[in-house]
Amino acid sequence: MDRLRQLASAKARSLGAFAFAPCLLAGFSLSFAASAQVSGPPKPHPQDDRVSRAVVQLLAVGPAKQGENQECSATGFFINEDGFLITNWHVVEAAKQCLENAPEAKILAKLTVNDARIASAVSCDLVGVDAANDLALLKAERPLPAHAGDKPPYAVLETRGVPAGSTVKVTGYPALSWQPITQTGRLVWLGRTRLEGIGDPQPSPSDALMVDIRLRPGNSGSPVYLPNGGVIAIVDKRDSLRPEYSIAVSIHYAIELAERYGARWRRAD
Repeated sequence: MDRLRQLASAKARSLGAFAFAPCLLAGFSLSFAASAQVSGPPKPHPQDDRVSRAVVQLLAVGPAKQGENQECSATGFFINEDGFLITNWHVVEAAKQCLENAPEAKILAKLTVNDARIASAVSCDLVGVDAANDLALLKAERPLPAHAGDKPPYAVLETRGVPAGSTVKVTGYPALSWQPITQTGRLVWLGRTRLEGIGDPQPSPSDALMVDIRLRPGNSGSPVYLPNGGVIAIVDKRDSLRPEYSIAVSIHYAIELAERYGARWRRAD
């Protein structure tokens, strides 16, 4: 028990290393033990279910600088059935640090589809990045099968303007969560702001929005979407002045990144 407390304490100290893509200094056994104490999420609305099928937990497990096994965890979501997915660039950079002593290792996408015919996780390759807007495009090593009668395992993207005050939802994998968690709030602000920076202390402002949802480490890369399921933004960071609010980068940057590399996407109805 003392050893377990020491591991939990070490894990808590590590959560501040990355904004929403923490390196958790412990093995899978401790993660399972912690998640077992959290009650399961409520049954999702049909539109939530479509989005939750597209959302994946991104994991990178490997020997880091100290030679200890580290687990980096964040969120991403599929934009088509070919296996292309969107997340933050800072998520990928954090994963590289977890895997720096295992260069052959790749980021794993843990799928939410509960189907014995589908592997529970697939490895991903980095396709391209938009560093200025903190976005990355990944591709799973194989396409996602779509079975007759199933909802498509990808999210649709909303290109129409959305006014402040609109109801929005966020589905992602906060630290230690082994099932996607959906939170509901409101869009409180749209404008331009600086996103999570890596290597550039003064990045140029990007089109972004703010939601009144208090997100946690691991939510980086989560989709922000409307009740109809259309994704309008990607979670980037918690607001530094008001931690009960979160900042997300506009979906149009993700669309531009996908089109730059020939990745198809679907528009919300």
